[in-house]
Amino acid sequence: MKNSKKVILHYDMDAFYASIEIRDNPSLAGKPVIVGTSVITTCNYEARKYGLHSAMSVTKARMLCPYGIYLKVDKEKYSRVSKQIKNLVLRLTNKVEFIALDEGFVDITDIIKNYPSYEVFALKFQRGILKNTGLTCSIGIGYNKLSAKLASDAKKPGGTTFIRDLDEFADFMWDKGIKLIPGVGKKTQEILGRKNLVRVSDVLKMSLQELRSILGYNRGEMIYEYSRGIDNRKVSVESKTHSISNERTYSAPLEDREFIWSEFLSLLEKTHKRLKYQKFHTKTLTLKVRYLDRKTITRSKSINISTQNIEILKRLLAELLEEINLEDKIKLLGINLGNLSENKEYQLSFKDVEGIKKERKIQELKDKINNLKNLKD
Repeated sequence: MKNSKKVILHYDMDAFYASIEIRDNPSLAGKPVIVGTSVITTCNYEARKYGLHSAMSVTKARMLCPYGIYLKVDKEKYSRVSKQIKNLVLRLTNKVEFIALDEGFVDITDIIKNYPSYEVFALKFQRGILKNTGLTCSIGIGYNKLSAKLASDAKKPGGTTFIRDLDEFADFMWDKGIKLIPGVGKKTQEILGRKNLVRVSDVLKMSLQELRSILGYNRGEMIYEYSRGIDNRKVSVESKTHSISNERTYSAPLEDREFIWSEFLSLLEKTHKRLKYQKFHTKTLTLKVRYLDRKTITRSKSINISTQNIEILKRLLAELLEEINLEDKIKLLGINLGNLSENKEYQLSFKDVEGIKKERKIQELKDKINNLKNLKD
């Protein structure tokens, strides 16, 4: 029987921008290095000892660390190094989701079987990055994206942490503060704090219904699941094909609205067939219109969840056509399906979405009634 357990790695480059600057100018080593013009984009660990952090204003940073080395952002250089790192990771597998210039998720389920331990693989991964770029990274390996991300944050810089299953997740999180739970920001922390919920162990004692009543349906459910290590998101594989499109040029200009609609529908169906054939899912539909005077416009709409559902795409098409001038004569029509992925998870129809909304409204109403009853009691 095939083992369906996933093994996910999350890599996070250590103080990425600052580390590149120190690599390129070794005289900066050991000094507090801050990258940013008006706001800090990143700073090295020497600078963090002074209380500096990303998103802090440089003005405040200079007050706390007046003798720091303050550098401008060099986006082109950082992008080049990021591309180099991505190419190294893609040598291992294409099951990669790059979520920023300096971090990404890698599905190593099939690869890890060839190594004696997580430790051996993580060390080889780090050494490969260091050898080729001169930079260090922190590694987390878990059973899903949530555990991998939390693990990579645990020992920085240059550390490795492993969370193999739900039991290890519970041990890892038990005595931590609630701000470690993804989705718990300052406001949520204050709300939970008023209920004396300050540690993950406190949250774990709460039922799903109790957390929903405190935080609302969606956020309550998310905090309930994340505090318990539940995360079913897949690594969204980056596709080499960025979009699929079709266009038609007309010898006689189009003027009839119904005919234009039917032509767009035909183009959509043709493009959709290619989408399904190549086993992709899409989040973005773009329409292209070129008028007789050569003026060309594009209009796009995106959805949060990638899909292959033709009915959802038809609905997007109808919405986009409301935004386009169809009065002037048209020479070209085009459709593009972009933001492609191989992720098949959570593909919902409009009927599904409406059903979920209805169920949640009913549950929210029930929660309000229960809260009122509790107040009366």
